[in-house]
Amino acid sequence: NKVIMEKPQFNPVRDLISGAIMAATSVPQLIAYAETVGYAGYRGLATAGPPLMAWGLVTGSPYMNAGVTSITALMAKSDLNGEAYLQEHGEEAYVELVAAYSLYCGLASLFLAVVGFGKLASYVPKPVRTGFKWGCAVGVLVSALPNGLFDKGSKQVKALVASSPAWNDIVVQLKEKVPQATGAVNVTGFIYSLVHPWEWSVVPTIMFVAGTWFVMNGKALLPKALPPGTEVILATAVATLYSMNFEYSGGVVGEIPTLDADAGMKIPGTDFVLPIELLDYNRIVEAPVAERMGGWPVVAISATLFSAVNFLSIMGIASGFETEDGIPWSAPRELV
Repeated sequence: NKVIMEKPQFNPVRDLISGAIMAATSVPQLIAYAETVGYAGYRGLATAGPPLMAWGLVTGSPYMNAGVTSITALMAKSDLNGEAYLQEHGEEAYVELVAAYSLYCGLASLFLAVVGFGKLASYVPKPVRTGFKWGCAVGVLVSALPNGLFDKGSKQVKALVASSPAWNDIVVQLKEKVPQATGAVNVTGFIYSLVHPWEWSVVPTIMFVAGTWFVMNGKALLPKALPPGTEVILATAVATLYSMNFEYSGGVVGEIPTLDADAGMKIPGTDFVLPIELLDYNRIVEAPVAERMGGWPVVAISATLFSAVNFLSIMGIASGFETEDGIPWSAPRELV
């Protein structure tokens, strides 16, 4: 018989420690996913707090978290042709464009919840969910590898590909014959990186390989008394100290811009100001999402598919805990 466990009891000390560990281990992910979507890395750190707090108030699962994933970051950049827009209009305009698309994806999630997609998704076969996870992993690898092997990351790879007549011809052919297959161009750069190891940058490559190995194997090497995620914190700390004290040639997050003294959200009844800068709602609504994607019908379809794919990752996490711990969850609630 299946054992139904009760939700864990609130323990302020234990939960605060767990939250601090989760926040620390999320730092590399927040930076990496911000850069994956096309933002400066610091934006991932600056914008993580409020969504997590909001999610904690509405989710029905004691284990789930909220945040961008590798596959949704890649999908947003691809759907909006973000790289070209970023070059044409700058990062601030691109932030507004992604914010507008995120808003439409949120509306699409509400629509899917109303029409019963959450219940339908629960019948997705396990092999499909497994394939989805593998697809995410491949997408992460294709996106991350150039940034781990070259000083200037994907920009350097694109320059190298462009300087090679044979490889550049492949990219040109792909853009002309299948312009929507932006991922194919990234895969071309990925393959180029693999078959040209003599062009790798030495120090970033060592840090990439060593950091990956330690994160994957560190749990077995470290004392069992240390909390989960310690290996991620240690790898990040060592790499950061190296870049601070030696002439590291690879990419770094850089200095985080400071807000204006009058900016931020003031908590009513107190003098405390949250260091959050809100975007102008009118500018978000006026962002040219439809123009970038070919019209509002395309936006509606893309946002709906985006929301559905994002929900599949949530479903995988929640279903796993339900299977292992017997803690039930509500698909429509999490979709909303």
